[in-house]
Amino acid sequence: MSTLNNVVINKLSGGLGRRNPEQDMVSGLLFNGQSTLELPLDKVERLASLEDAAALGIKEENDINGQSVYYQVQQFFRLNPSGDLYIMKTAATSYENIVEQAMTMQEKTNGNIRQMAIIYSGATTFTQTLSAVAKAQNQAAMAYKDYMPFEIIMEGKGFDPQDAASLAGLNAENVSVVVAMDFEKAAKYTNSAAVGLVLGAISKAKVSENIAWIEKFNLTGEGFSKPCFVGGKEIKTLGKLTDLNEKRYIFTQTHTGLAGVYFNDSHTCTTGTSDYAYIENNRTINKATRLLRTALLPKLASPVLVDIDGKLPQSVSKNFEGLCRSALETMVANQEVSAFDVYVDPKQNILATSELKVKAEITPIGTARKIMVDLGFKNPFGIDKA
Repeated sequence: MSTLNNVVINKLSGGLGRRNPEQDMVSGLLFNGQSTLELPLDKVERLASLEDAAALGIKEENDINGQSVYYQVQQFFRLNPSGDLYIMKTAATSYENIVEQAMTMQEKTNGNIRQMAIIYSGATTFTQTLSAVAKAQNQAAMAYKDYMPFEIIMEGKGFDPQDAASLAGLNAENVSVVVAMDFEKAAKYTNSAAVGLVLGAISKAKVSENIAWIEKFNLTGEGFSKPCFVGGKEIKTLGKLTDLNEKRYIFTQTHTGLAGVYFNDSHTCTTGTSDYAYIENNRTINKATRLLRTALLPKLASPVLVDIDGKLPQSVSKNFEGLCRSALETMVANQEVSAFDVYVDPKQNILATSELKVKAEITPIGTARKIMVDLGFKNPFGIDKA
């Protein structure tokens, strides 16, 4: 079909490099490769666009020998044109080895990264992937202890949907394994997963939002049109998808009656009964952790008055409670938590311990993972019992 001659102007987004003042979108991509003049090893660079990546030699033609850096960066910015992405290249020689560089990268960014994807170009089996998950959780645990918590998103390299082990028993509550891939791109990226797609969706979401939210996260676009698994394996049966969902993998799917491609859920590699079974649970608690620490840190080593019985006066306990409440109220206003409670026990013995204890509890935002409808016929005249 012919069309009229015309000049077509496509309006682009993200060129001004404007950024949301919130830090929740700040993400990281850790990968292996050889040192170049544009991007030396172990140097952290901050990207605001795909053009920034190109200036560092990250181009589609350089995605060779198992590498997928360009593809992951392109998918990240496609999902979130306003995204903020740190990148770092290492000389790692195995999937397990590159994972052990995650904390190093986080430290180089002064703890700014909130979620990090890790990719490795070398040959990797699924057994090695599982081993890398355990090491990734160690990195995330160290980061939390150092007050710079972040989530780790990993490729399910070597994944076979017909023989997939459950991730629920790995006890890696801050790690997620992605086995989603685009059917067309899988021919080039034979053992890669679309972690850049997941990373972009996470950075776009509020900390309380599930990336499988249909209304907000239609994944269809350049570089992702038909869902499949790592290695180009097609998704054929609903039963298999249900099984893999229960085994806590992140993949993509379509829904009957609705155009588009969507994530199945936001699983982490732990049991479904854990408080930290989903990425949004972790992002919420991580944000609260950072906010509370920032609010309380100026009071560290400060003098604390006590009354004649050694207890905290009401004015002191309420002052510390107020600092915490001010920090968490922003999360309520942003609909990132439903409610919270803060309590400082005035009876605590600070003279003996030099410790001031604060108890803070947050009520998270719920997620409608299933919507149940009771549907049947109704006869307006009632039932004829004659």
